[in-house]
Amino acid sequence: MIKMEKQQKEKGNTVNLSTEKFGNLRIAKENILTFENGMLGFEDLKQFVIIDIDECLPFEWLVSVKDPSVAFPILNPMPFFTDYNPAESIGDLLSLGIKDAKNVEVFCTVTLGNSPTDVTINLKGPILINMKNKTGKQFVLTEDYYNLHHPLVRA
Repeated sequence: MIKMEKQQKEKGNTVNLSTEKFGNLRIAKENILTFENGMLGFEDLKQFVIIDIDECLPFEWLVSVKDPSVAFPILNPMPFFTDYNPAESIGDLLSLGIKDAKNVEVFCTVTLGNSPTDVTINLKGPILINMKNKTGKQFVLTEDYYNLHHPLVRA
């Protein structure tokens, strides 16, 4: 994850992104994540970076390097849904080179609303990222008990 104030690196090791939401960002190439299959609906976008913005936490943003106008709000679901473990349902974790679960970060896309009770999280399409080799993949879980628009906060 990238903190906005910690993005200065040597010129040859960075990529400049001009974003509508976050302004101009200088991203260290080592922080770029590769999604071989892209994200659902954005299969042609293969490289992303996770942006942390203090005033948005615990939400983070998954921003496309190729098209920075494509940015997904994401959230680690584990603190909110302690029984959620998508890795148990996914058979091809080896496609990410995952040998040790401690190298895996799990995120879900979020739909933001006007109030906290309007915020939903997509538990059906988790994003798993191997932080060691910087590869990621969005999976689609087939279990019926996971929801595309699960309320994050119960009213």
